[in-house]
Amino acid sequence: MTGRTSPIASAVPGRIRVRHPLLRRTDRFQEALGRLESLDAVRVTESNPAVGSVLLSYDPAVLTPDDARSRVEALLSAVLHPAEAVPPPDAPAPVADSKPAAPELKWRINRAAKIGMMGSMAATLAALGVGKRVHAGFGTLFVAFMLVHMTVQRKRLFQ
Repeated sequence: MTGRTSPIASAVPGRIRVRHPLLRRTDRFQEALGRLESLDAVRVTESNPAVGSVLLSYDPAVLTPDDARSRVEALLSAVLHPAEAVPPPDAPAPVADSKPAAPELKWRINRAAKIGMMGSMAATLAALGVGKRVHAGFGTLFVAFMLVHMTVQRKRLFQ
């Protein structure tokens, strides 16, 4: 697992927590869960696909912590990094994407709106001592950024 971070968020003897952003995807989560449940002497105690987290329990008398950790990392490597998995000999070569995936435009706009909200709120509070018009101007700017944020998040707000 060189060159990237481990999916293991924490590990103590008898317990391993796995967390990775790709496990938020239902297909990857189900595949990872199936692989983890197939491990001998390890059982899935708790899982949460919304955050991409799985809690595993094992008997430290049967498995050493290092052995349990390496088994979990090896199993999840194929799920989290399928491009690096060894393909079967008769499989066609994968087609490489010409450009890495960029965050969706709406999420970049939302991030800018949240940063704008924080800055304009700080300016609004700082403007309290300057004057009412300056304070109201920054307050209006805050409301504008908030409306952009609410527009991007409208599906989540009105569920």
